[in-house]
Amino acid sequence: MVHDESLREGGYRKTKRKEEKPVARKLVVGIDVGKERYAVSLFDGERFRDFSVPSSPEELLRRITPYLPGKTRSVLFVMEATGVYHLKLAFFLKERGYPVSVVNPFVVKKYAEMLQKKAKTDPVDARILAQFGFFASPPPFVPRDKKAYLLEEIQKTIEDYQKRRTEILNHLEALKHHPFPHPRLQKLYEEELQRIEETLKALEKEAEDLALQYAPGAYELLLSIPGVGKRLACAILGILSPLTRFARSKELASFLGLTPQIDQSGKRKERAWMKQGESLPAETPLSFRPQCFPVQRAVQGAL
Repeated sequence: MVHDESLREGGYRKTKRKEEKPVARKLVVGIDVGKERYAVSLFDGERFRDFSVPSSPEELLRRITPYLPGKTRSVLFVMEATGVYHLKLAFFLKERGYPVSVVNPFVVKKYAEMLQKKAKTDPVDARILAQFGFFASPPPFVPRDKKAYLLEEIQKTIEDYQKRRTEILNHLEALKHHPFPHPRLQKLYEEELQRIEETLKALEKEAEDLALQYAPGAYELLLSIPGVGKRLACAILGILSPLTRFARSKELASFLGLTPQIDQSGKRKERAWMKQGESLPAETPLSFRPQCFPVQRAVQGAL
């Protein structure tokens, strides 16, 4: 009789169980970015760990490093797009190899409503961001070219100066119709208007030079579209680039907030425009914007 030590009672062969390797838990760091402080919440799917630090990316990373898993891919930093305040932190973390996601505040607001959150504080917002990042797995932050950010800032500055110019022109018009004209005030406004005009010309020249350095082929293609001038072409490159982000024209329209919203109940059906996206220059004719779509692929290839 052959004796097999590997057999247990009942004839079952004894096998060695493989040691299970510990699975790295996913950790999401929700950050409510403020001008002076960061409200931070660490969430692993079960528990939160909340704290606040000054608005310093270095201080934030130093504070949370003891809680981070060994592999950077097991952690995700989530923050809202908040003007320019989030960019410094997002770039800092991205350059150090950490996954970062910058989410739309409107989406996070709707997520908070779904969770029936009533309170609106920085710590609560940080927790919501952490939960959203853990369960929704938002797309990663893809930084644009540095020149694109500079173009966008120049366009915002141009728009600001144009508003100032309009205000001064309105004041000058009012002074002309005043029963007691004040020559000194009129001269001050005229001098200020001249300075603004000179600044606008310099900014527009700087934007054009930057666009030619950044994407000369795309810039020339945009200028070939009827109704698109130098300023609008620079705005498109600054705000929308890289155009490869948009696979279809519908995605571009949604980004600009030009997607229709349908309201239907029973026999009633209404349709209205929803404006909640990025904005191009106010004087841009809407009738010209769809003409950008036929050359979209050509522009993508030129970027």
